Amino acid sequence: MLITIRERASGVIGWTVAGVIILVFAVWGIGSYFEGVSEIIVATADKIEINQETYQQAMSDRRRRLVQMMGRNVDAELFSSTAFKRQVVEELIDTTLQNETLHASGFRISDAQLAALIQNTAVFHTDGQFDRDRYELLVQNSGMTIQGYESYQRQQGVVDQLVRGLGQSAIVSTNSIDKAWKLLDQRRIASYTTLEFDNFLDDIQVSETAIEKEYQANLDSYFKPASIQVDYLKLSVEDLGTRLDVDEADILQMYEDNPDRYRQPGSRSASHILLKVDSDATNAQIDQVRQRASEIVARARGGESFASLAEVNSDDKGSVKRGGELGVIRPGTMAKPFEDAVFVMGEGEISEPVRTQYGFHVIRLDRITESRVQPLDQVRSEIEAEVRRLRAEEQFNELAEILGSTVFEQPDSLEPAADHLGVKVMRSEWFTQDAGTGIAEFQVVRDAAFGNEVLIDGLNSELIEIDQDNLVAVRKVDYRARRQLDLNEARDGLEKRLRAVEASDKMEKAGEDLVARLKSGADWDELLIAHKLARVRLPETTETLLEPLEQVVARVVYAALVPLSGQIAYGGERISPARYAIYRLERVEFGDPASASEEDRLGVEKILSSRRGGEMVIGWRQGLRKVAKVQINDELL
Repeated sequence: MLITIRERASGVIGWTVAGVIILVFAVWGIGSYFEGVSEIIVATADKIEINQETYQQAMSDRRRRLVQMMGRNVDAELFSSTAFKRQVVEELIDTTLQNETLHASGFRISDAQLAALIQNTAVFHTDGQFDRDRYELLVQNSGMTIQGYESYQRQQGVVDQLVRGLGQSAIVSTNSIDKAWKLLDQRRIASYTTLEFDNFLDDIQVSETAIEKEYQANLDSYFKPASIQVDYLKLSVEDLGTRLDVDEADILQMYEDNPDRYRQPGSRSASHILLKVDSDATNAQIDQVRQRASEIVARARGGESFASLAEVNSDDKGSVKRGGELGVIRPGTMAKPFEDAVFVMGEGEISEPVRTQYGFHVIRLDRITESRVQPLDQVRSEIEAEVRRLRAEEQFNELAEILGSTVFEQPDSLEPAADHLGVKVMRSEWFTQDAGTGIAEFQVVRDAAFGNEVLIDGLNSELIEIDQDNLVAVRKVDYRARRQLDLNEARDGLEKRLRAVEASDKMEKAGEDLVARLKSGADWDELLIAHKLARVRLPETTETLLEPLEQVVARVVYAALVPLSGQIAYGGERISPARYAIYRLERVEFGDPASASEEDRLGVEKILSSRRGGEMVIGWRQGLRKVAKVQINDELL
């Protein structure tokens, strides 16, 4: 109705109608206009209503998280499935019951606690300090508002209070810590090989009958999702900067006003002797290496050749041939304890033993190069870029206000705003609510394009903040509704899917057959050679498990039953749709509780307490749900 009035309100009649509406609002209040319009309730839990807006937001959040985790591998049709919608609303009910109960019980997170929680989150830091701009950018890029993110963190903080409280109430015995240490510090000596999905695809043929049967049985899975194409305007600091001229006077002024910014940091040249410490070394072994390093310090300070000492004692194979010389060291290039020591030493000084993750270092400082302000010619391009950006940011802030007001006041076209900005209206490729390219790669843009204002009412969107340097406004060009794919359109996908399922099953069957043969006494090496499979040694410590494949295989191996002494255990598992792993577990070496330091034991105790607290919270949530009166309106999902 309001849109119709706006489109037709012209002249005396139009303004008379508008005047009547204003009078009604003034006398009875704007709320009377909406009397009789009831809120849509998706579910209730103990009389607490969950409205459609909250449910849709939860759906959007879950979609965004899945797309972030899985990228383009996620099946867009998953999001429209009944199972997905049901899972979202069930979780929403559990969370609602939890939050209401905690609030009623007096659990709170203060503003100061919330601020500390956010400011201590490492991902929001720049150079080790909380960066407000980075915080806002990352939150907005995730598709959340600052208010929504902080509300979520406040709720999560309350849950963490409960977990900690329950965990602290749990008594962790010495025996439990010992048992946990044995498991946490264990080593499993194993080898593995993998069967690859691609090796089973070649001989698979899918019949037309199988394709048609799959299509008819799963019609709901073969849809083309709704898509939209939009026109858009983009206001960008970077784009504005390319259109600006920078005066030489501005460059000189920036250089003279900020000498420290263009100062080249000092450097040091040093030599060292490294005595390695094994990652599993005991405290006694560490002390032995430290004592040896102290003896080398005394000998070096006593006049012995540092280069000779390095050649005989250093475990750093890279520098030992140069008498321990490391060359130039600049801030941020070495392990922090090493760097901290080097930059407070005097030329020719020999350090006390310095401990890093590599072991103990004996350091000699060979040369100091002081910091200096770089000549203008060396930093001119950097200063020009900075001045250009500052000017562009000023212009950006001015134009953002103009763009925002113009797209709102003239909502039937982007052209007036484009004229004000001096830019052209651009057109996107087609995109869906869950994926897109170009401007549509951003979730906030897709959400706006599929919102009622743009999609249904046909108006300009409000300004969309992609990040602090980029704003866009969009307008619908065309829309294609979600539709069923016919068999010919779905055929390629159907055939690919059926071949993949059969190849994956054949791969798993082949893997199971090989494992059965190994368990029956077949020789590991002979079997691998016969089937042209590579044998890979599984790294023995978590520090050396660097490859994703190794990490997945390690989870399988460490979940396997411990073989009897002297026996070898074989097993296998499909670790992904495209890969089956077969392992040979030779032995298990459990951790020794006696070797655990007090710090280690406290860490294990915290882990056990937190785990028990988490288990108690799960039980508590299940108890809340069990006694709650819950109603879900499935037809509204």
